[in-house]
Amino acid sequence: MTEKIEKRIEVLESKISYQEHLIEELSELTTAQWKEIEILKRRLQKTHEEIENYIEEARESAGEKSLTPTEQAARDKPPHY
Repeated sequence: MTEKIEKRIEVLESKISYQEHLIEELSELTTAQWKEIEILKRRLQKTHEEIENYIEEARESAGEKSLTPTEQAARDKPPHY
């Protein structure tokens, strides 16, 4: 082969090598982010459950029973009804 073609092949091989390395890094980063997302989703769900429990406890301590959505709507209806 000519020197020019060999040089082009070397450049292409170098670029491919760099791209393979970059793809591997991006794959690892994506995996780490998905793990973090799963952790955050579980924490958010736990926090949501805790808030629901606090609301329930507050209602019970205020003497209210748990109201169904229909009961809440009836209790909170506008005064013109």
